[in-house]
Amino acid sequence: MAAYPTEEAVVKTAILSICVCLSANVAFAETAFQFAAPSLNAPGDPDVNGMRFSVIHGKNQSMRGLDLGLLSVSETSRMSGLALVAGVSKVTEEMSSGVAFSLVNYHTGRDSGMNGAFINVLGDASGAFNTGFVIIADQTLADLGGVNVSKSSTVQIGFVNITKEIKSFQFGFINMAENGFLPFFPIFNFPKN
Repeated sequence: MAAYPTEEAVVKTAILSICVCLSANVAFAETAFQFAAPSLNAPGDPDVNGMRFSVIHGKNQSMRGLDLGLLSVSETSRMSGLALVAGVSKVTEEMSSGVAFSLVNYHTGRDSGMNGAFINVLGDASGAFNTGFVIIADQTLADLGGVNVSKSSTVQIGFVNITKEIKSFQFGFINMAENGFLPFFPIFNFPKN
């Protein structure tokens, strides 16, 4: 007849397993899970490779994986993965192959992937598809929104489209492009050249 481990042995094995997993994350200098609140990151590692859950405010250096925010400003320098933020997704340097869904996306660096928010305020989103009610950006690849405003864009589809330089076309009720075949034209616009 086989001997079954005691309850005490099972608890010790579980505690030892948890300690090994936590120390493995320390060895890689990245955190698999982080809870963030104002003036608190638990654990305090600036790099997350897994999941971060922030309430009110969360800030770190890099986020790879799933970023969940509840009534939060979820702030990072570099992000890749999926951000679902009921608040503001703030990326200051680069979103690389990421997807950010939030009430407001405020990304000041370079984005590749997809931005979806009620309001998108973006820097260089020349590698991203952007959708929302308002999209304001320096450079964009493709915008699908109510009001799209940029310095340069490849494609804009929306109610109002405004850009200095359109590279492919605009489709909407009002279309304005300094380099358009006409600077202002309803329904569609495209570059002169």
